[in-house]
Amino acid sequence: MRLLSVRIQDFRCIEDSTEFPITDVTCLVGKNESGKTALLKALYKLKPDVESKAQLEPATDYPKRKWRPEQPIPANPPAVTTTWRLDAADVTALEKQFGVGIIADQTFTLTKGYDNQVRLAVKTDDGAAVKHLIGELKLSEEEKAISGGFDLKSIQKAVEEAKEIGASQQKLLTTFKQRYPNDVNVAVITAVYERVPTFLYFDNYLTLPGIVSVDALTNRKAQNQMTDQDRVFLAVLALAGTSLDKVHGSGTYEEFNSKLRAVSNQVTDQIFRYWSQNKHLDVDMRLDAARTGDKPPFNSGWIFRTRIDNRRHRADTSFDERSSGFVWFFSFLVWFNQLKQTYGNNLIILLDEPGLSLHARAQNDLLRYINEQLRPYYQVIYTTHSPFMIDADNLLSARTVEDVVKKEKQKDGEIVEHLLGTKVSTDVLSTDPDTVSPLQRVLDYEITQTLFVGKHTLLVEGSSDLLYLKWFSRQLEKAGKPGLDYRWVICSVRGIDRIPGFVSLFRGNNLHIAAVVDVQAGHKQKIEHARKSLEDKHLLTLDNYTGQTEADIEDVLGRDFYVALVNETYDLRAKEQVPATKPAGAPERVAKEVQAHFAILTPRHPEFSHEQPAERLFQGGDEGTKLPGFKDALERMEKLIGDLNALMP
Repeated sequence: MRLLSVRIQDFRCIEDSTEFPITDVTCLVGKNESGKTALLKALYKLKPDVESKAQLEPATDYPKRKWRPEQPIPANPPAVTTTWRLDAADVTALEKQFGVGIIADQTFTLTKGYDNQVRLAVKTDDGAAVKHLIGELKLSEEEKAISGGFDLKSIQKAVEEAKEIGASQQKLLTTFKQRYPNDVNVAVITAVYERVPTFLYFDNYLTLPGIVSVDALTNRKAQNQMTDQDRVFLAVLALAGTSLDKVHGSGTYEEFNSKLRAVSNQVTDQIFRYWSQNKHLDVDMRLDAARTGDKPPFNSGWIFRTRIDNRRHRADTSFDERSSGFVWFFSFLVWFNQLKQTYGNNLIILLDEPGLSLHARAQNDLLRYINEQLRPYYQVIYTTHSPFMIDADNLLSARTVEDVVKKEKQKDGEIVEHLLGTKVSTDVLSTDPDTVSPLQRVLDYEITQTLFVGKHTLLVEGSSDLLYLKWFSRQLEKAGKPGLDYRWVICSVRGIDRIPGFVSLFRGNNLHIAAVVDVQAGHKQKIEHARKSLEDKHLLTLDNYTGQTEADIEDVLGRDFYVALVNETYDLRAKEQVPATKPAGAPERVAKEVQAHFAILTPRHPEFSHEQPAERLFQGGDEGTKLPGFKDALERMEKLIGDLNALMP
């Protein structure tokens, strides 16, 4: 079953949110006090995991501008209106119970108002239920005919008018009344509501306490005064396969301690799969007798402690002393895992400002956890104003949340403000700059990343290298051979000495980086530094493709091809041309030779540029295939491109 859309009306700061669609993971983006939390809390009351939190309270929930204590709250509009769609598994289960074709429309609405009555509207075919029951009772064809239509009134009328009532007919009527005492539709509605997912709400206050007095918690539970922190603590016990009663009456410490150790290991493995800030930590959960010198209530009875061991520093600290971001992340995993055990996959998860105290990198870890661990099984709705909690790959799932005030200019020039309350929109290009600021920032960041780097980034020293690789890749593909793997994003770093800095800057993004570099005299140390910054065999030097001790990308093309390209690019004629035969004493690298040749040309000739021949080749389409030496150039570039593709995972 999937939640398709939500509309919240007359709830706290929300007069009418307008209907907005819900996706697998829906992000509600808005500035502080825009109404994001109110949206989640209203939705939570539809079917919460804690029954005591299901009530809509007029004194606290109904908008104060409208509330009149002496007047009843109107039944319409309902506070929460939702649209759902039954999936194939739901329909199969309902048809097995009520009959094939019982569901006339898989889309239905579910609402709740301040009378705290849940109203579910499902279109059903009553005849399907009667047919199912007739088949179940194995009536004969004659008895089926006497039974009249396929609804309760028709059956009753047929039975009353029949001169002789058969036992099977009477059984049909009796069974139908017993099974559907109110109506078929009512019975189906009840069954559908049972299949509606439970809503789980988690905010920054649902955090695990580092130390708990079991006796004090037992007393709060007996008095029905448990706190949110108590519920998270009970989630830890549930993970250990035990309960508060078992802890309080436990007579065997070793057995229970073994369970706690197992849970400690389980939680450690889970949290540090996604917590990249510090990989040197272990979770240690303990159940100890109280020490009389501790502060009340931790000086008597059983005391449950959660501690964090730091293997690097060989020290441990109380869970409460860790960073607030770590405490939130840990608490959420514990809480969620326990509730998953209780409700299975039939959940919708509501996260209010998740990871608010997390570092940007840790927020990205949390977003990865949501996409990898939650999204495949649950719908998730979360609020944020952080750009690092917005999925740039799924930007259209974001919904802007604004507290809208409409300004109207009167004839006398006075500006009158009309408060419209919280509005939710699928338009990610909201007119309010504060609302769209996180969206703009994530777009800025991602677009910048796209322009320069990708998951698989190939570093080259100049833009000419990029153009040559692209052009020859295209020629290889036209010849039916593999071109450069499309996943490579080519980035020009403008010099070999910039490669280590680039790798260091983007190391945290877990990029796969390779580099193609020139080989020049005096660059040995720079090449070694670049090599050490990359993975093994991910630095390709161009001397390996030329047979020269020094080599640029132009040498991989070959002297014949490159000289012809230069002469054509600059429209050199007769004696102005770079000679077809290499002069004695000319530099080994052809680009240096051409540069020296241009230095002796008359001033009317332009300065030589490495980029111009590359641009001419790239923009000329297939014209470059006619240049002398093209076949040899293509073979050498094929080898280089093949080696680059071989680095792909």
